[in-house]
Amino acid sequence: MKITAIDFETANRNPASVCAVGISTYEEGAVEERYYSLIRPEEDVFYFDPWNIRIHGIRPRDVLDAPDFETVYRHIYEEMEDALVVAHNAPFDMGCLKAACINCGIKVPRLRYFDTVELSRRLFTSMPHHRLNDMCDALNIELNHHNAASDAMGCLMIVVRVMEKSGIYDVEELLDKAHVRIRELRP
Repeated sequence: MKITAIDFETANRNPASVCAVGISTYEEGAVEERYYSLIRPEEDVFYFDPWNIRIHGIRPRDVLDAPDFETVYRHIYEEMEDALVVAHNAPFDMGCLKAACINCGIKVPRLRYFDTVELSRRLFTSMPHHRLNDMCDALNIELNHHNAASDAMGCLMIVVRVMEKSGIYDVEELLDKAHVRIRELRP
């Protein structure tokens, strides 16, 4: 089964203000960084909050020539189609996907997803925090935190490391044994 990890960065608190996306995949035992793009937020959400800039370092000038969400969405959809999607703090990333689609008049995709925060909390109970950077440090995963491409790869590698440690390479079986729900994003 194909697993697609996705990570969004936003320009401000509005989840539709996506300004970067990273996607990595795991299929037939191979891990691959598949896609990264800056995104020019739509005019109605084109405001870069200084707080967000401090987190990811993306500024308005960086996205002026970037493609808009509708253009980037074609690549995103291709990678998510027929995949089980994963994100670290999935409610945030799925919320961004849904809000950006609605804001652009794109039909929200129907997809199945799970959250590596939930997976981490279930399996690494002695850790005080389960943030992406903490999990990547604990599992020896290289991470350039808040770079969407690196965050997507870090998220995916958490899943791969858990598969390796457990010896369970069927992700649905792994999630079932860990009591992690597969959720559904719906239009």
